[in-house]
Amino acid sequence: MQQHFQITGMHCNGCVNRVTKALKPLADEVVVTLDPPRATFQSPTTISIDAVRAALSKAGDYQVHAIA
Repeated sequence: MQQHFQITGMHCNGCVNRVTKALKPLADEVVVTLDPPRATFQSPTTISIDAVRAALSKAGDYQVHAIA
């Protein structure tokens, strides 16, 4: 299953690296991009937005929003 979340607050590749590192434990595969500012998860289970928020809180001042 593939899920996408918008990540705001990323400004550079350093941010992308921090966010990627924070989100890696949540899924089999995580791809974080700066343009568009997004995290894409590939996982057999659904990842909750609360789990993503909790993981990001350790990485810095980033916000997550569900993409419909």
